[in-house]
Amino acid sequence: MARLVVISKGLSAASHELGGHWATIGRADGNTIQIVESSVSGRHCEVRLQGEELAVRDLLSTNGTFVGGKKISEALLKPGETLRVGEVELRFETAAAAGGAAFVTKMLVTGARPKPAAVATPAPKSPAAPEAKPGPPAAGRAPASKFHVLFVDDSMALLETFSDLCAELSQQTWEIACATTADRALGLLQETPMDLVVLDIGMPLVDGIQLLGIIARRFPGVKIAVLTGHATEQNRTACLANGAELFIEKPVGADGIKVVFNLLNDLLSWTHQDGFSGTLRQVGLQEVIQMECNGSHSSILEIRNSQLSGQLYIEAGVMVHAAVGTLVGEQAAYRLLSLKGGEFQLKPFQPPPQRTVHSGWEILLMEAARASDEETVMLAKLPARAPAPADPATPKPAPPAAESEHAVMGDDIVVVATYDGKWHPVDGPKK
Repeated sequence: MARLVVISKGLSAASHELGGHWATIGRADGNTIQIVESSVSGRHCEVRLQGEELAVRDLLSTNGTFVGGKKISEALLKPGETLRVGEVELRFETAAAAGGAAFVTKMLVTGARPKPAAVATPAPKSPAAPEAKPGPPAAGRAPASKFHVLFVDDSMALLETFSDLCAELSQQTWEIACATTADRALGLLQETPMDLVVLDIGMPLVDGIQLLGIIARRFPGVKIAVLTGHATEQNRTACLANGAELFIEKPVGADGIKVVFNLLNDLLSWTHQDGFSGTLRQVGLQEVIQMECNGSHSSILEIRNSQLSGQLYIEAGVMVHAAVGTLVGEQAAYRLLSLKGGEFQLKPFQPPPQRTVHSGWEILLMEAARASDEETVMLAKLPARAPAPADPATPKPAPPAAESEHAVMGDDIVVVATYDGKWHPVDGPKK
């Protein structure tokens, strides 16, 4: 068996068994080999066993990755050679497993330099989490033809893990290609028309924001999503302004990966079927608002269907303004949240003309959900009324004006009340 062993002074000889999959080394949570040491970057490098040698790739680390005393971007280690990440050294060893003993499947190395008493301790084993199983196709959605998706990231470990999981969750309806550099990504786009490109910001030579602009100009029909570990407001604004449909922080757990997959899959499905941009039906408007507010983001959420359009302004995770037609404030927010269909799009934040929403977003969502439930009950109890005989001499009533506060809902829906935090019957006050 092959393994990496920490040999730096002041750190105990924790070891990690190596296999045919890429493993990341870094200081942050989520790395296969986590080394909590100040000279090690959050995502420092990645390694994979290739025959009797160990392939090593630096991930734009701050303090560098070294093999044989030389700083490398990519290299191969032979058994017995050492790998240095920052100031931490690891030795590549090959040996048969004795007595059926197993090595640690995930290694945690802790230490603080220059204190020599720092000790590295393997992470305690925890019960293995059940593997995520692909869910059934979304209700009402016909089996899709193959979507062509391109993942662009400098980490082979992320590309390997995320692409495999997305292929499984999509029930093999995604044809996935991967690229670790901008030139390789552009080459694949020239060779094969892509439906979606998912790229990271941290890339060598040409960063993700530059690559985003190039793809948007050269391939205007391709949808682009940014999946990054550097989810700052500045990066978010730059990516959305340069043509990204989505800006998503890289998930850590399985639940987060499923949410990201649902976002990407719904964007793909709408693009393929109807040509809409920025539409996320499966996740839902409420879920998008929750993600924006919980993440303390600032954005403008444009919402529209065939009859109306409006905006929700979110500043630093707080809903501050809503407008639709002649309505503003919380009444406008309730109107938009009551829509059963349509499309919405995230845009870079700009200050609203005024602040009109003062309730918390959680209260607005709860009130909108309660109002929707009550409306359903009221419509279900509404008695059927026989239409009066038509008088040819009587002129037909004119349709409501386009600027009316109450938008036309359709021939099959009767408006019996309106809601602005309290119910108001259309035909007069309640008895």
